[in-house]
Amino acid sequence: MSFRLRLYFAEGAAVETACTALVLEREIYTPYETLTAEFPVGDFHPEQVCRIGLEYDMTEIFLGITDRVVQVLRAGVRMLRIKARSFTSVLVQNELVPGLHANLTIGDLVQGFYTFPHVTYQEDQRTGYIYVTSKTSLWDCIVHFTYKLTGGHAYTVGNMVRMTLPDDPRLVTIPAAVSYGTEYDTTKLVSCYHMEALDGTPDAYVQDNPAAAGTEIVRHKQIPFDRAYLSDPTEALTFRNLYSDRGWRAKFVEYAGFADEQLGEKVTFGAHLQEERICRVRVVFGANGLRTTVWAYEDGFYNV
Repeated sequence: MSFRLRLYFAEGAAVETACTALVLEREIYTPYETLTAEFPVGDFHPEQVCRIGLEYDMTEIFLGITDRVVQVLRAGVRMLRIKARSFTSVLVQNELVPGLHANLTIGDLVQGFYTFPHVTYQEDQRTGYIYVTSKTSLWDCIVHFTYKLTGGHAYTVGNMVRMTLPDDPRLVTIPAAVSYGTEYDTTKLVSCYHMEALDGTPDAYVQDNPAAAGTEIVRHKQIPFDRAYLSDPTEALTFRNLYSDRGWRAKFVEYAGFADEQLGEKVTFGAHLQEERICRVRVVFGANGLRTTVWAYEDGFYNV
């Protein structure tokens, strides 16, 4: 089994090559996958590469936009280094007209305002509204829209936007590990949110963050009234507390190999991980072989 890269050029042609080193990352709060790869190439113009695909065991596991291409000559061999993100990265690079947008579906948000190549979405006909403020990304709109309809957090799998976790996910069982352990990251935790009233009265809504209790963290945030939550303003604070908790507790396991783990699937490793939702995947391939690390978060949205 091996990794192969396919380089697509602006005029439509494609070149396929073996990959000598790569890092592939998937993370459930990041709306795109990232790929860094290195491989030998012939003589061509790297600026003509417009997208990149990655195959493993004859199956495409990544398709994305090329962010950076570096061509270097090393020991007489011409190498290409590429950094790319999946096509869903456009969702953080685009904005909607500020104001109220009503009677929307997830399809309206993902493809109704702009047309994005290769980006798809989970079919869901539920409707809702969003209130867009200046400089708000389309992805942030999708996140708030999803939370209000489902109570969960939107995420992406490949180039698909999902509002909900799969009901019958694949279970990945890891028989042996190189290493495993736990992580705690409190750098994003906010201890209390304060929100003004619609008329501007300060501290009209205040909510402490239970996750920060007992950590001796004191981080207070002041926010204007959030019109996206007009029907229940306290939910604006609840969402922000949950979001500040993202990934603050996690368990991980590193093993030799790769099973194409997808976000939202489940993972088991002995007594350490018991059918827990996969929230992050990091694949490293190179001179030292192939290693995969899988994380399961324990926060307000996942593995609660």
